[in-house]
Amino acid sequence: MPKQTFFNLSGRKRTRLMDALKAEFAAHPYSRASVERVTVAAGVSKGSFYQYFEDKQDAYTHLVTELMSSRIDVAGAPVPQESFRDVLLAQIGASREFQARDPLGWAVLSRSYAEDASMALASRAPLADEVRAWAVAAITAGQAEGSLRDDVDPRTAAWLVERALMGLPEHLMSRFPIDVAAAASQGSAMNRPEIAQVAREVVDMLVAALAPRRS
Repeated sequence: MPKQTFFNLSGRKRTRLMDALKAEFAAHPYSRASVERVTVAAGVSKGSFYQYFEDKQDAYTHLVTELMSSRIDVAGAPVPQESFRDVLLAQIGASREFQARDPLGWAVLSRSYAEDASMALASRAPLADEVRAWAVAAITAGQAEGSLRDDVDPRTAAWLVERALMGLPEHLMSRFPIDVAAAASQGSAMNRPEIAQVAREVVDMLVAALAPRRS
């Protein structure tokens, strides 16, 4: 978590620093990313950098959390009107849209599944809380209209949805031969038919688990 001095920066300075972090971690694996290059690009001293962040890991964790939040984009989102299946598929497919609008951000997130980077990420708890809160609202609405079974606790169902959405990219990276560096530069692996099929299977299992029981 950044120090309060980071949040006290003007919006322009904070954006410049975040852009420098994004460019550095998009171009280099975590282990080879350089605080010095970040400070030069951002126009701040190394001493100032450590007034904003505890260390490189702190800055990286904050960057990835912000990018993941932007990719999933559910904080404060209204209850979706589409079917629960369509909503889940749209969330999983959002990677393609994110890659198009923020190629550097996409590269950072792709590299975040490399071993050296994933070990550095201390926690994604704040983002998981956002996803879970959104899922609770969506599931509660579905139960009220009768499209989802009403005999399960929405919080428990939302926990399952959150774990599936947050864990699916890592599962796909480990199951299929996806090179992290290639994914960072070439775009969404979700375009591969065999990977898209697994994503649809995960969604179908979630939907089946929450479908109303037939008498």
